[in-house]
Amino acid sequence: MSTPIELREVNMIFGSQQFPVTALDRVNLQLQPGELVAVMGPSGSGKSTLLNVAGLLQRPTSGKVFIHSEDTAGLSDAKLAAFRRTSVGVVFQRFNLVPELTIGENVSLPLELEGQRPADIEHLVEQALEEVGLPNMRERFPDEISGGQQQRVAIARALIGSRDVILADEPTGALDTATSDAVMKVLRDRVDAGAAGLLVTHEARFAGWADRVIYMRDGQITEAGA
Repeated sequence: MSTPIELREVNMIFGSQQFPVTALDRVNLQLQPGELVAVMGPSGSGKSTLLNVAGLLQRPTSGKVFIHSEDTAGLSDAKLAAFRRTSVGVVFQRFNLVPELTIGENVSLPLELEGQRPADIEHLVEQALEEVGLPNMRERFPDEISGGQQQRVAIARALIGSRDVILADEPTGALDTATSDAVMKVLRDRVDAGAAGLLVTHEARFAGWADRVIYMRDGQITEAGA
């Protein structure tokens, strides 16, 4: 079985040549099927940049990002977008739902962009909403449901279809304790079903859901442990 995601000697540098800012410094990381890895560290340590690079949202300055053993460095923007729609799901703290679309339409968006058949999309939307505990919400709009429900919709959108790499950037940051635990259970269940997960968090109790915790400082992975 191929490794779902691997970063090799990844560097990310922002700013100008005269005043460079190193966000990632020679980062190496592998995520295995069925493994949830939590990323912790102080603000500005590179956690979110790591997630953005792993999720193909930003190209690294140098180094390699592999998705299922395929080197993504030479891929076009269109091919990278296709990878994100089919293999990589990203969950943001701010939900990033489209307010003009219903819950069902938000969840189905990646599949519609991929051109899948409407009948297949219908089934997969029902399956994804069932998985996050919102089976009867598909006709509602985002502003008609709670923040915790919106985050679960965002997770359903990230999980839908055949995606087996799930990346989450502080997905519980704006949620209460009970809702946060429900969101973490959804992520944990998908990983236990075989996905590879990367969770950026600043709270130890959420890192406790992970199989492995890595710590970042100044763009480097400084420590990793079970």
